[in-house]
Formats: sequence, structure tokens, C-alpha cells
Amino acid sequence: MNEVDLIDAMKLLSVSILIAGAAIGSATGVGGVGAKLIESTARQPAEANMLQNKAFLMAGMLDAIPILSVAMALLILFGDPLS
Repeated sequence: MNEVDLIDAMKLLSVSILIAGAAIGSATGVGGVGAKLIESTARQPAEANMLQNKAFLMAGMLDAIPILSVAMALLILFGDPLS
């Protein structure tokens, strides 16, 4: 196994860890936001509309993290470190 093959293998491993970690973290965060939204709406039904707007805002912010990690993964995958 030469150096180029080793670099390619490490790039694939790091990209898969990066994307999997971001997906798991984002899914956990969005699930937590959804659970707290349901809990808060059950406690304060009059504030449901405001709580829902804030929950959607937080879910959108949490979804930005995997998008950025996919961009970083593509940069790692297709960037040429030897040039």
C-alpha cells in the first residue's frame, strides 16, 4: 500500500465519521427540540403558536450543521493535499 492509497483511505474514514457524527447530533438535537415543544405546548396551550415558531427556528439552526459538515466533507474528499 503506497502513500496515496493510505491518504485516500484516511480521507474516506474521516469523511464518513464527519457526516455520521453530524447526522446523529442533528437528529438528537431536533428530537430534543420536538420533545420540549410538545411538553411546553401541553403546559401552556395559549403560547403554542409562539413556541412553535421558536422551535422551527431552532430546528432550522440545527439543520445547518449537517449541511456545513457535508460541505467540509466534500472539501476533504475532493481536495488534493499533495498539490
